[in-house]
Amino acid sequence: MIAPKNFIIILIATISVSTVIILDPLSENTDFSNFTFDAVYQKDSNSVSITFIDTNKKSSFAVLEILGMENTFHEEFEIYDSKFTKLVPLDKVPKYGWKTTPVTLEITYDEYVVYMKTEIHGKDQIAPVVIFGKSD
Repeated sequence: MIAPKNFIIILIATISVSTVIILDPLSENTDFSNFTFDAVYQKDSNSVSITFIDTNKKSSFAVLEILGMENTFHEEFEIYDSKFTKLVPLDKVPKYGWKTTPVTLEITYDEYVVYMKTEIHGKDQIAPVVIFGKSD
């Protein structure tokens, strides 16, 4: 069970990222096809493999979060060669499914920030749609 304090933090973070993505009028006209962002559950190690690739090679810094867990995973790091893979161990699989555990990513791209949100999925499942947004 998620503590009330953690639930409020997760709710605020999810609403903030979603608001930025929804209210950004440029996101509809921006091509994000150079980005690959995926989060796959690894059942054998009870972990999530998160991958990011920027084929334009303009990404330099990342803020990665997995929300909806007892303790939110949060990591900030530099990106080298515009790609990374992170293996994040889980305490347990979410009781109400992966939709309650969004993965968000903020990337410093060239001179602005790109926001991404996706869901964790199993190896044999189709990857969910990635929602994109960007700063001015």
